[in-house]
Amino acid sequence: MTILYNCRHSGDQYRITKFDSEMNVVSSYLCSLEECDCPRGPHPTCRHRQMLPKFIARQHVGDEWFLDFDRGGWVQIGPMALPEGVTMITFDHVDVHNAIADAVGEPHAVIPKHIPRRL
Repeated sequence: MTILYNCRHSGDQYRITKFDSEMNVVSSYLCSLEECDCPRGPHPTCRHRQMLPKFIARQHVGDEWFLDFDRGGWVQIGPMALPEGVTMITFDHVDVHNAIADAVGEPHAVIPKHIPRRL
């Protein structure tokens, strides 16, 4: 079974989310280069802290690229990777954040309502 990870900004940290082969969220952790809230967080390192420099170096934070950590490869999940005739519904970053938040039991992002400017 292929396990994929993606990385998004989450304030001053990063959120690395693990997906199963059917793109269901398995787990999601906040991390930085120095610490992680995963069960191995208190240890000197964890796979999330090993992945984060890879996401940063490849500039794949907040995009449609996923890391297959066990095999060391990158997978693009998005319109460019789909077969002809297949359409993918895309979400903005807030929708992605909220979907992950639902899966891991965290609060949703709140977007302030737009206040129109007077001319």
